[in-house]
Amino acid sequence: MKFIPAFCILLFASGLSGACQVKSDSLLKRNRFITGGFSAVAYKGSLQDGYSRWTPAYHFGMQLEKKKFTSSFIGIGFGSYTGEDRSYRLPAKADQALQPSAAFEGRFFTFHYEVRFLLFRYRGFQIQAGQGVGLFRFSVRDRSGNNLGERPKTRAAGESYSQNSFFFPSSLLLQYRFPNRMSFGFQAGWFNNSSQYLDNMNELSLNQNRDNLAGLKFHFSMPLN
Repeated sequence: MKFIPAFCILLFASGLSGACQVKSDSLLKRNRFITGGFSAVAYKGSLQDGYSRWTPAYHFGMQLEKKKFTSSFIGIGFGSYTGEDRSYRLPAKADQALQPSAAFEGRFFTFHYEVRFLLFRYRGFQIQAGQGVGLFRFSVRDRSGNNLGERPKTRAAGESYSQNSFFFPSSLLLQYRFPNRMSFGFQAGWFNNSSQYLDNMNELSLNQNRDNLAGLKFHFSMPLN
């Protein structure tokens, strides 16, 4: 499945190319913006009760403003997340020969499409709500750098595992657009991943927390022309 990130980048580039070829009467050039920035990402799940360990990530994309109250965004991102439960012990009913890792670092790559809804606008300030869908590719490693996905004894026997999943990001965006149409924004929300293996375990977990990631994004955007 190593071709997934390359395929997503190719698809993203194709989308940008196709968007640039849309006739001016259906998509005005002044309504296209390219964006980039950095994020702080935190994990909550089987090995962590709250979003307390923040790690860096980076994101890039293009925003299309075709209508007055809605816009769309297509983007890619990559970064890391981490978690640890120092008090973790194998459940009593589990096979005691298993060796789950109570500390991990995850690395991810994302490709997603998002619809944004304008909630408030005053002069250059805007508040938008966003809902998206996309692909989430990840790998989880222990403190020694070993890929836990390749170590079945770190999970319950017979438990299936995939390093690809869907995610459905939800967020709120505060943005200020300058008179030259450049803008600076802050976005906060959740990834809402479909996978329960962001920490490499499910059946061996001791709590009912569903694996999820939170993100705080800072970005800068500029018109394409």
